[in-house]
Amino acid sequence: MAEREKSCGPCTMCCKVMRVDELSKPGGTMCAHARPGRGCGIYETRPASCRSFACLWLLDADMPHRFRPDQTKVVLDQDHDGRRLIARCDPANPLAWRRAPIHAALKGYAQDHWGTGKVVMAVAGRRAWLITPKEEIDLGEIDPAARIEVAEDAEGRVSVRMK
Repeated sequence: MAEREKSCGPCTMCCKVMRVDELSKPGGTMCAHARPGRGCGIYETRPASCRSFACLWLLDADMPHRFRPDQTKVVLDQDHDGRRLIARCDPANPLAWRRAPIHAALKGYAQDHWGTGKVVMAVAGRRAWLITPKEEIDLGEIDPAARIEVAEDAEGRVSVRMK
């Protein structure tokens, strides 16, 4: 029997948390074309950035249903070079990344990739947190395009520098 491919179903969380430059839609606001529970009202003519986007829940065949963004209020995404795992939260639930099952998954990923140059972040609007194996560091409001340098000293203290 062929494995079924995942689909968005009634989830439209990316329509809220993602920025869509072609529509002048900022991140954190519901797209005017979204039909919550039904999908995109302009699906056939949607912009290229929408066509090319797929959250990690859709891409990972093994990720359970309970991680679907409309269930967690978090869209899991990566930056273009795969250096950041980003938990993009619904602004109405800015700390959704701290709830189960997302929090444990983010901490596990941070633990598995610590020291490799990959980082885990949670974002709600312009506010961001760096998630390390030991702690979460509130970065405050940052430019989403900012480069982040993370260092750990010999005593295990983590410092973050924005460029």
